[in-house]
Amino acid sequence: MSSAGYSLPSSLRVAFQQMLRHKMRSFLTMLGIMIGIASVMTIVSLGEGLRSFFVDFMATAASPDIVYVMPDMPLRPGKIDPAVKRFRNRDLEAVRSSSLVKSAVGGNYKEDALIRHGWRSASLNLVTEPHGFFRMEHLEAVEGRLYTDAEEQAAASVCVLGADVPGEIFGPGEPVLGATITVEGARLRVLGILNSRSALTAGAEHNRAVYVPLRTAQKRIFGSDELLWMAIQVQSIETMEAAKDDVTRLLRASRHIRSGADDDFKLYTAEDWTSFLSSYLNALMYTLASVAVLALLIGGIGVMNIMLVVVRERTHEIGLRKALGATRANITMQFLIEAMTLTLAGGALGIAAGYGLGSLTSMVMSERFDIYWSPDIPPFWIGLTLLVSAVVGLAFGVYPASRAGALDPIQALHHD
Repeated sequence: MSSAGYSLPSSLRVAFQQMLRHKMRSFLTMLGIMIGIASVMTIVSLGEGLRSFFVDFMATAASPDIVYVMPDMPLRPGKIDPAVKRFRNRDLEAVRSSSLVKSAVGGNYKEDALIRHGWRSASLNLVTEPHGFFRMEHLEAVEGRLYTDAEEQAAASVCVLGADVPGEIFGPGEPVLGATITVEGARLRVLGILNSRSALTAGAEHNRAVYVPLRTAQKRIFGSDELLWMAIQVQSIETMEAAKDDVTRLLRASRHIRSGADDDFKLYTAEDWTSFLSSYLNALMYTLASVAVLALLIGGIGVMNIMLVVVRERTHEIGLRKALGATRANITMQFLIEAMTLTLAGGALGIAAGYGLGSLTSMVMSERFDIYWSPDIPPFWIGLTLLVSAVVGLAFGVYPASRAGALDPIQALHHD
């Protein structure tokens, strides 16, 4: 310690000198903090990057004047409850009768549909939707073509395959376009193959799906006019809320819902989907980050133990400084600053490591699973992380620092 009195610049200089003098010990002390901060930053960088991806995706994939109507069921991955009350064609016609609705389409969905071609078979997703919805979902035919509106109206026996379907029910080199496959007992001719989609944009669902015109599926596969969802385009964004109220009124009447009873359906806009995904990501990030905080606590304990060793090693130095006039507060503050310097340095290295791990994870997922988004760490999280690092140093440095400040100068000077 360069002087008896306390000054922040001199205390910081001494703290950095101690770190450089004992490089390996300082690094090992910071390691626990680095691991904890790096874990939190990896989670945050991936989570925030994923949030930005979904916001951008919803901005392009979902028009702000579209309202999606779904049965009242949990918005979570998994099987669709067979007990869910689906819509009927009469519900779709009721919605179309609203003066505030520009257009409305509906579709259906079946999981684990049996798809056959020759002796090969697979359980795949069956998606029945009108021709116009391909454009809304940014799906295009990379081979062949999509079915037309005329083929849909005529309930033609045709279908379009998701990108992964040919590999599951066709042999190597076997022609796909024009081939006949059996979908839940109905023989359909393959018109085209769709572009592949990333797993982040429901690729697992779309790539392993067979697309069939709605009327074809209702007549030849389902044997009913059930619909799982409806997409409604309102006349203008300004009348969105009024249109939602009118659609709700019409659907309650069409579905014979008694006055005072809850709706058995939900209306969602692009903003609603974004809010749902954002809240889901927040819950996931905070849960995982809370687990990573345990590493910070372990790192803090490591800092406290090392600082106790440092106090013992520098007992004679502490006694000398007190003999020259340093107060208990001066000594305590010096060791607190050294502890906080260690944790702040560990936090800064952890931030860099966390961003690097997030970028590496993104690259690996992009290469192996066709899932890509850019990691992102908002300034708020960087500031919060450095503040937490400082607080950890303060909390776990108080005891060693107070012991250093409480040393008796006479006994300290005689310490060997």
